[in-house]
Amino acid sequence: MPRKVIFYLIIFMLSALSVYAENATDYFHRGLKSSLTRTKIKYFSKALELAPNLTEAYEKRGVLYFFQGKFDNVIQDFQTYIKLSPPKAEAYRMLGMGYLKNGDYQSAIYNFTRAIEIDPKQANAYSNRAEAHFLIGNYDLTVFDSTKAIELGGDPRDIADAYRTRAKVFRKIGRNDLSALDIRTSWQIDPRYAYYSRALYGYANPESMRKAGLIGIIGIAFLLVFKFKLKPPEKDE
Repeated sequence: MPRKVIFYLIIFMLSALSVYAENATDYFHRGLKSSLTRTKIKYFSKALELAPNLTEAYEKRGVLYFFQGKFDNVIQDFQTYIKLSPPKAEAYRMLGMGYLKNGDYQSAIYNFTRAIEIDPKQANAYSNRAEAHFLIGNYDLTVFDSTKAIELGGDPRDIADAYRTRAKVFRKIGRNDLSALDIRTSWQIDPRYAYYSRALYGYANPESMRKAGLIGIIGIAFLLVFKFKLKPPEKDE
């Protein structure tokens, strides 16, 4: 084959690769800019079809799959991300979360441990590992990891989760005083689960229950009055 033909063939191939790379990046940025989960996933997936080594797209899509409850996809995306990227604690933690939600607790513990090895100060990895230990009955390790997460601090929701997980162990072993203390502390940090926890653990006094009932009545009245003004959630999320 003449050298000139080979030269032009190489130029054509390089140009084609550049176009694909440019299109993949464009789809990736479209995914970042979109506000709808399904649309974001579509763009990230298209970017990965054109550029399978675009690691950030696996990471972003994996997180979105997690919030959709598609945990097999979470595992697949973060496994791929970890193979293509330098070790990253949060990637191992998210992979662990995929396994945890799928009920594979040993694999979850392994990946949470890898996250902790990379970043020993990652409180949420300790909190998540504590939950996995609790679910397989490793109560001593549950208390250790929960306590470590609490000591490290960080996102209040993660710390509140650590208190709640430790409270479940204390309740299991009959230390209801310590369990109640941890539950109350978790309420103070993150009050979202207060009424759920009260119903579950029975720590509310009659006065608290009356207040809860009053709040419930007010809430129902509010919904009845303003139901036509409330904006429904995006169906695409």
